[in-house]
Amino acid sequence: MPPFGDVKYVYDPEALKTMGVAFDTVCRAFPPDLRDHEGARRRLALVIIRHMDRGERDATRLSELALLDFMRPLAPGGQSQSSQDARP
Repeated sequence: MPPFGDVKYVYDPEALKTMGVAFDTVCRAFPPDLRDHEGARRRLALVIIRHMDRGERDATRLSELALLDFMRPLAPGGQSQSSQDARP
């Protein structure tokens, strides 16, 4: 079983449904070569989780934010520019 020491939040069923809808929506918007790409799907999931953790609860808005954040080029160090901007 994987360690859970880094888990910060537990999501209720409605939040999980919202994240799933947003994930599926963005995956459908991907070009065909990215739809089944494990790394792209993992990165997208992490982007969606980040926006949920910041308080976004609307599936449409969550998918829009996730797609925009996903499409931003990675800055040096492997983080998207928006995640760097979010630092104090």
